[in-house]
This record gives sequence, C-alpha cells and structure tokens, in this order.
Amino acid sequence: MAEYAAPGEVDQIADSTEVHIITTARNDASYALTMAQRPELSRAELCSLIEKLAGTVKEVASVAELRGERLNEPTYAPAARALEEALRAALTQR
Repeated sequence: MAEYAAPGEVDQIADSTEVHIITTARNDASYALTMAQRPELSRAELCSLIEKLAGTVKEVASVAELRGERLNEPTYAPAARALEEALRAALTQR
C-alpha cells in the first residue's frame, strides 16, 4: 500500500515537526543550564549534557536549513557549524 500526503499536509507535518524540535531544544537548554549550576555535577555528566545539546543544536540547524529551502532563503549552516565547533572545543577542554 502506497503512503502519500495530500496537498498541504507536507507543510503541516513539517511545521509540526519543527515546533517539536525547537521546543525540545529549548527544554534541553534549560535543563542543561540548571544542571551546570550544580557543583556535584561530574565531568561525565557534563559531557553527556554537552553531547545532548550538540545533537539538539544539529536538529535545530537542520530545521533552519530545511525552512530556508522551503522559503527560498539563505541557509544557516555556517552559524550551526560554528556552534558545533564551539561545543566540541568545550568538550575537549574539560
């Protein structure tokens, strides 16, 4: 059985997915900031938080890139790459 989306449904699905990813990113960022203030946070826990945030940032960057393609706007890949590199550098310094 073939699966398909009716006209207009693809945009609704994309919009819904984007909202979910961005909401998750905001929640992850708030959680990480709260956890980072805890003095008992171990290096392993901090690395785990940073890895999760890096993954979330990649997802948000993908949303921005896909949104840019859908709207025929420039993509935001350079900013996403810069943030990813900064997160990687922070991981190696600890």
